[in-house]
Amino acid sequence: MKPEDTQKAADKVSTSDLILDAAERVVARDGAHLTIDAVVKESGFSKGGVLYNFPSKIALIEGMIKRMTNRFLVRHEAAKARALSENAPMLPAMLCAFFDDKHVDRQVYMGLLAALAENPELIEPVREVHLQIRDDMLTHAPDPVMGRIALLASDGLHFAEILGLESCSSDERRAIEARLVALVTESPQ
Repeated sequence: MKPEDTQKAADKVSTSDLILDAAERVVARDGAHLTIDAVVKESGFSKGGVLYNFPSKIALIEGMIKRMTNRFLVRHEAAKARALSENAPMLPAMLCAFFDDKHVDRQVYMGLLAALAENPELIEPVREVHLQIRDDMLTHAPDPVMGRIALLASDGLHFAEILGLESCSSDERRAIEARLVALVTESPQ
């Protein structure tokens, strides 16, 4: 690849990320009422520039979902690598990475959930990444049943917070997370 082609690829990634950042702000502010025009206004890019990177609203939502799932995978793999380098148990490290989902705010998740309700097939990449991470975590569980319980509890906590069903203080959340980590760290009975 020529240097100018490498720069063009880097610029395209950067532009795409800026557009996705703008789309997240629109979804956080307006919920499921995401439009290309709103992203154009929020991003400062021309409509042609936005459409070049994301030719439709569905493509934009897919881009947001892909970026979100990539963040999950990056945190997951980093936790595994860290545990391996520290000779620490894998499952507690991966569970802690699972808890560290503070990049995208609740309103963005709510907007994405609404978009997924309109287009249920868009959930498939999220499902695939979730299953991949779950299977990887359970592979490293000394007690697969307890590992599954901890994963279900952490999913429940996560989705309850997204949906506004449960609200924990920071101290309560840390205590719950610490107990779940302790559960998967204990030896099977």
